[in-house]
Amino acid sequence: MDGALDALERLLRMFVVERYVYLTLTVFAFLLLIYIAYVLFQATDIDTKLLVMIFGSTGLITASSARTTWFFNRAFGLIEELIRRRSE
Repeated sequence: MDGALDALERLLRMFVVERYVYLTLTVFAFLLLIYIAYVLFQATDIDTKLLVMIFGSTGLITASSARTTWFFNRAFGLIEELIRRRSE
């Protein structure tokens, strides 16, 4: 069990920079979404530029969150497999 936890800790340390990059992208996209909401409430009409900004920021949030979730899913799946093999 200690080996599996050590492997998880090493794996999480290896990809800490990647997780920070995705976290930064998500925060930037969220701030952009807040700005777009402000501009949207101030605008008298909705044009293509506003719609592109809305879809762009929400797409960036989705992509960053999906990548981080995929990474954690793979990491914990690896640990699950290690624990399963040790228990046999």
